[in-house]
Amino acid sequence: MIAGKVKSEVDRDGYVYLKPQIALSVAGIDRVFQMVEVTVDTGFTGWLALPGDTIEELGLTSYGQRPANQAGGVGMFSIYGALVLWHGEHRPVLIHRITGDSLIGMALLEGSELTVVAKEDGDVIIDELPQQ
Repeated sequence: MIAGKVKSEVDRDGYVYLKPQIALSVAGIDRVFQMVEVTVDTGFTGWLALPGDTIEELGLTSYGQRPANQAGGVGMFSIYGALVLWHGEHRPVLIHRITGDSLIGMALLEGSELTVVAKEDGDVIIDELPQQ
């Protein structure tokens, strides 16, 4: 089980956004793992999206650029390789370089059950589904 909390953020117009977040252990080729706070984004189909400064801190390996869908249409994203500790196992993932918050997407959540209590300080629980 992976556990986190729902945090709230207020934008400049005073609107409150709820952000389901977990701490995720991420490593580059050196296998030195660091904890990264990530927001669960079920609208993101990739594994993980991290800002440039986090990618540089982790020393991730670049795999070039690839197109991906985003709110404004298709955009080009720099892609990196990493390892994450996921349900007790090291799992290789692809990472999109973004600006803004770190995100975990549906590719990493596949095979898991996500439960979010959608209120400030609500629980975020990710359980591994049994193998079929």
